[in-house]
Amino acid sequence: MSDPNTISCPRCAAPMEIGDVEPLSRVPCPACGERVRIARSFDHFELRETLGTGGMGTVYKARDTQLDRDVALKLLRKDLGPEYANQLQQEARITASVNHPHVVQVYSFGRDHDQYYLVMELVDRGTLDDLIAEQKKLPEADALRAGIEVARGLRAAYQKGLIHRDVKPANILFNAEGMAKISDFGLAGIVEPNAQTSGAIWGTPYYVAPERLNNQPEDFRSDIYSLGATLFHAIAGRPPFDGETMSASELRALKNNPLKLKDVAPEVSRPTASVIARMIAPDPRLRFASHDALILALKKSERVFRLDFFQPSSSAGEHYGVSQRHSGLRC
Repeated sequence: MSDPNTISCPRCAAPMEIGDVEPLSRVPCPACGERVRIARSFDHFELRETLGTGGMGTVYKARDTQLDRDVALKLLRKDLGPEYANQLQQEARITASVNHPHVVQVYSFGRDHDQYYLVMELVDRGTLDDLIAEQKKLPEADALRAGIEVARGLRAAYQKGLIHRDVKPANILFNAEGMAKISDFGLAGIVEPNAQTSGAIWGTPYYVAPERLNNQPEDFRSDIYSLGATLFHAIAGRPPFDGETMSASELRALKNNPLKLKDVAPEVSRPTASVIARMIAPDPRLRFASHDALILALKKSERVFRLDFFQPSSSAGEHYGVSQRHSGLRC
């Protein structure tokens, strides 16, 4: 049986050790110097393209050679060893049970080449993070539509007992039809399982709920906060507080005094500003009491915005061209 960690150089046939080489990277042959792209398969999944890298590992576009379809394969960091396997597998099993159009579907979990991996639905039309980087600000209607869809996905997961714990623009993906899908349910929690008790900031500081900084229990309202902070950033082009810090105490002070959306984005409708303000209330008790209530409020804001848009005096028409040009965000 051939050694999977050794290949032959296609130019000179010299053996090349690739055990510690990142898949799809190019490494020089030690004999002739030819730069060889390292192809790699994990079980029956052939890696084709690198899609992105994050704290958990790297996500690849892969080909499922058994079912003849493209998938996304998340290859976990090698330092996430066997002690995490049971928890990861349980998270994957629960997430796979959430069959919802606004949740990225998990297909399978496995281990090969001494690494664990997750196989998921391929959603490859970019993330909300990409759109914010490209456009700086999103049209209000597009942000509201994405918020409603993500909230529906969060609701479906919560009905299975899951909270996300790391809602942020990078975890909101769009498919070819412009539909928003939330990814990475429950996965971030396995990276630093003792983060809350150690005082470390676990999660993305801009979007992390204040209760985590206070070592208080989290629930679905923590996800509502993170989604609200995400929508604030998408609409305003900036996060809901000034300053950058990784200090828990400084973050706590910043999050207790969030910016007002209307102050930084005066063109935003009052209903939308009001909904987002409630979503990012520092006290969880002041946020929406259910996903249903949040979705209802977002839909009401969307209806009001659409009505205002059709008024001749409305300034919403100024933004319509932008929204239409990026209509991939709209269902």
